[in-house]
Amino acid sequence: MPRIRANNLFDSFKYAVEGIGYTIKTQRNMRLHLTVGIIVFIVSLYLQISRIELAILTMVVTMVIVAEMFNTAIESTIDLYSRQRHPLAKIAKDVAAAAVLISAISSALVGLLILGPPLWELLKNWLDFK
Repeated sequence: MPRIRANNLFDSFKYAVEGIGYTIKTQRNMRLHLTVGIIVFIVSLYLQISRIELAILTMVVTMVIVAEMFNTAIESTIDLYSRQRHPLAKIAKDVAAAAVLISAISSALVGLLILGPPLWELLKNWLDFK
């Protein structure tokens, strides 16, 4: 089962897909980030935002997903080293989790800046219609 490195490009992609699958299967927050990302993408298409705005939203959503994957890798590595509680292990895990939190907050702010105005207009039009 242990492997040192991929033998070829196909194996590299296979291992990467396995990593994505592992993170989705085992990390509740990863599933949440993916769900929010899909909702943001659907809303963006519905609102017909510009391609540059869609690209920006794609980048910030991807940033959160990548941060969550790094967090999972860091936590797994620490758990592999030792299951005992240690102040330095706690610091490493807390800092990795904080990186995810900061990227998620930043992503939400960017999302509000881009999607907020058209959503507000849509809501105003809907309320005027009623």
